[in-house]
This record gives sequence, C-alpha cells and structure tokens, in this order.
Amino acid sequence: MDLERFGTAADLDELIAIRDRIESLVTRDVHIDDLGPKADLLDFGDALQLRMEVPGVDQADVELALQGRDLLVAGLRETLEDGVEAVFCERPNGPFQRTVHLPVDVEREAVSAHLRDGVLVVHLPKQRPDA
Repeated sequence: MDLERFGTAADLDELIAIRDRIESLVTRDVHIDDLGPKADLLDFGDALQLRMEVPGVDQADVELALQGRDLLVAGLRETLEDGVEAVFCERPNGPFQRTVHLPVDVEREAVSAHLRDGVLVVHLPKQRPDA
C-alpha cells in the first residue's frame, strides 16, 4: 500500500492566511472583550445610531466622549454589596469602557443619548458634506 503525503508547509501557510482573512471579514475589525457591553451601530442614512446593552447601569453612571471619529462609552455597572459572596457570577460588574470607531464624521452638537430598559441609544447625526 502506497502512502501519499498531503500538504506542505506552504499549503499550511495558505490555509492559515485564508482562515485569518475569513476571521477579519467576520469580525469586520470590531474588537470587544467578553466583559465589554455588546453593541450595534446602525446607519439610517442621515444619522448613525449606537445601541449598547448596559443592564444594571444608571444613566448617571454613563459617560460619553467623542474624539474625532471615536466614540468612547464608559460607565459603572452595579457591584456586589459588602458581605455578599457570589456562588457564581456570569454578569460582569464594575467599571466598563468601550470605544466605537464611527465610519463618518458626525455633528457633535446634535449628538443625543438616552438609556431605557438597559439599552443605551446614542443618536449621531452625520455631518453634512457642505459643513
């Protein structure tokens, strides 16, 4: 019985390159950690809208900062009370921070946000080309 050898180092390198390319297409350059809040960035034509899950966070505990095309969202999730020991803990608590890169410039003065039912909604009107 003859054994044929399949695959070479070059084939392996090509497969790794393909895997890396697929991974970059799937993630679309969005990098978050497992503890960061999950978010969607939606394009409504004349405005962008960021929807971010922040359960257990009061509006007073959320801060937004816009620096160029980077929107920084930071806040503080509820923490465990003193004297309480978690049997298991799946919901992250404590401070969080997430930066979202916006694909276009926005009208800084017209940005608005509200928090309802654990979802932070940030309305980001796009900057008009003539501005």
